[in-house]
Amino acid sequence: MFLRFTIALFFLLCCTLSVAHETINNTSDNTVVLGVVEFPPLVIKNNENNTCYGKAVTISTSLLNDMGYKVRVVCPPPARLFESLRTGKVDLTINVKGTTALDNNVTFVEKPFSYLSLVLLTNPKLESDKTVSAIRGYDYEGMRKELLEDNYIIFDMANSSDAIQLFQFGRTTHLMTYEAPYDYYVQQSPDSITDHIVSKELNIPTYFAISKASKLSHQLQQSFSQLFSSSDAATIIENTSKTNK
Repeated sequence: MFLRFTIALFFLLCCTLSVAHETINNTSDNTVVLGVVEFPPLVIKNNENNTCYGKAVTISTSLLNDMGYKVRVVCPPPARLFESLRTGKVDLTINVKGTTALDNNVTFVEKPFSYLSLVLLTNPKLESDKTVSAIRGYDYEGMRKELLEDNYIIFDMANSSDAIQLFQFGRTTHLMTYEAPYDYYVQQSPDSITDHIVSKELNIPTYFAISKASKLSHQLQQSFSQLFSSSDAATIIENTSKTNK
């Protein structure tokens, strides 16, 4: 009798541990790793602890929380982020379409997150050479290819701040940049060059991009589809602003 009771208790304990383990795994599986790159003021990086904050991080985290996900935010350089998306170590990011490093590796949520202004800036005080500062891994909606075909020399930096600083220090005549981070940098640095010339300008949409290698890929696609199916807002940021009013 005692032996039967012991065996029954053993199996009950095993079942309890199994259920507990499954619950822990389910909780873990419901955590979305959101990868963002430094892009002030939408994404601002704290270099002391390598964390990121800003409007894009706040809105993304809030949306994912509302959909029932926990969120872990990471903010590596673009090239490392793109590789993490390819392998599924990062589940989700925000990016423009047409980035070669993301081709075939992500699924874009069709509603734009926001619109950005992409510009090619020129410092008129420098000799008119063909040196351009840019961010490594960014295609800039075909602008990079166009400049390379026209024999420009591109100096690739790890992030937007480094690329902007190279241009500000007079090391390159031109800068490929998105207008928002450049304006933010100029506001923070009183000695910045402000009399630049805008040589080219494009307005382009950004999107949530879901890693195809993510275990949550299909689930995230369904969640976003349901969330924005009845929204008439032009962008996710606009949709969020209307919801919070």
